[in-house]
Amino acid sequence: MQVLMLKRAINLLKTFLFPIAVYVIILIVTLLMNKTGYVSSGAFDRIIRGSVLTTITAYAIALPLSGGRWDFAPGIIIILAGIIGSNLTIDLGLGPIMLLAVTVAVAVLLSLVEGLLYLWIRVPTIIVSLGVVMMYEALSGVVYGGSGTQLYMHAGLTVFARSPWIYILLAVIMVLFYYLLSHTKFGYDTRSLAANPRLAVNMGVKEKKNIFLTYLVVGALLGAAAVINASTVLVSPAGNLSSTALMFSSMGPVLVGLYLAQFTNLPLGIFAGALGMNALSYGMVVLGIDSSMQTVIVGVFIVGFMAYTSNQERIRVYLSRRRAAN
Repeated sequence: MQVLMLKRAINLLKTFLFPIAVYVIILIVTLLMNKTGYVSSGAFDRIIRGSVLTTITAYAIALPLSGGRWDFAPGIIIILAGIIGSNLTIDLGLGPIMLLAVTVAVAVLLSLVEGLLYLWIRVPTIIVSLGVVMMYEALSGVVYGGSGTQLYMHAGLTVFARSPWIYILLAVIMVLFYYLLSHTKFGYDTRSLAANPRLAVNMGVKEKKNIFLTYLVVGALLGAAAVINASTVLVSPAGNLSSTALMFSSMGPVLVGLYLAQFTNLPLGIFAGALGMNALSYGMVVLGIDSSMQTVIVGVFIVGFMAYTSNQERIRVYLSRRRAAN
């Protein structure tokens, strides 16, 4: 029992070694450059709080991605669900709990429309999702006169973007996401379809039902993300595929998290990836690096990380041969 607990503790440390290492390295760099903003408790809170929205969005991206389905629609679903859910809540005079319920319901509906379109026309999800993005972006400029939403102006409705409720929401989502993937038939079927779709279908897995449920779960996740997003920023109508920026900003944690998940599980791996990437991004802000260069650095970092993790065995063999030769 003690050995098992020790092994789990070591694996947990391996999972979170990435964000810890990123934070420590950038902390040393900022201190050497006489930048003290990164060492404050406020900076630590911003990194963790900023990771909540990224983590939930990354969950919604990783779930269909595990089945080989690239989806560009999460960003616009977050924006459109935030606009509709926030304005409905304000107009009806509802509270924060109903804001969450209404926004999640809207996001689920928007996500299911995309899923049903995919099941109906059976073309690659990249094509379907791009069409859905353009359609929803146009819709975001029509609903409520294209005014978007300023939910942050209503302090009583923004509790899910503040401590402790933002962390409670993340904890609940993380536990439910883990349970769904690890202890339900849906999770088993999802992993089977990801590993070998043809074999899984031949063994009795209902692929269409699994895809439908996937978009249902994705919608619920994006609804929660929409509430947090609308509670912190001015949500404006999107256009010219600008909404995909929200999706791409969470791709780093997804790619890093898929690797870190081997030590513990996918929810913790993605959360650790989000912490690390947000620590990197906030560190660059403290160092005064402009936004365009930040994008370049993050891109180079992700490519380097993926190149290393994908070629670990080759690197190990190469180093072993070099040691043997010496």
